[in-house]
Amino acid sequence: MLDTYREVVTPEGVALHLPAAGPVPRALAWTIDLAIRLAILLLASIVLAMLGAAGDGLYLVVLFLIFWAYPIVLEAMWNGQTPGKRAMALRVVNGDGAPVGWLPAITRNLLRSVDMLPFGYACGLVSGLVDPWGRRLGDLVAGTMVVHVPKTRRLPVM
Repeated sequence: MLDTYREVVTPEGVALHLPAAGPVPRALAWTIDLAIRLAILLLASIVLAMLGAAGDGLYLVVLFLIFWAYPIVLEAMWNGQTPGKRAMALRVVNGDGAPVGWLPAITRNLLRSVDMLPFGYACGLVSGLVDPWGRRLGDLVAGTMVVHVPKTRRLPVM
């Protein structure tokens, strides 16, 4: 699937053109986020290894938070972006172009486990290739989509 535009007409009659992101930039952003999460987990495991058995329990809590809360909190609080999405100039928005909120961020990220079935993001990839705007199952259920962030030009200083 190539990147396409989705046109959304607001109640005021303004047509918004949302440049939908395809599977390749999304996969690259996910890979960047995975590398960041693994680095954080490595640093946490080094520190928590010094705590013995208590460190083992805390490690499991940190592991859960890094892999489940990381994308939810960042997308809800950081303008629909994680560091990987920001590096790839992507952003999660609601289907009407509005900023993504907590409930859609939670829904789309919890359904990531369904997108991974049966292996290697197969369901997510198939749904992204079938949907005209590249949405995976989590995006379809949450009513969100991943779009390219338009490049802004800096105004010259006078």
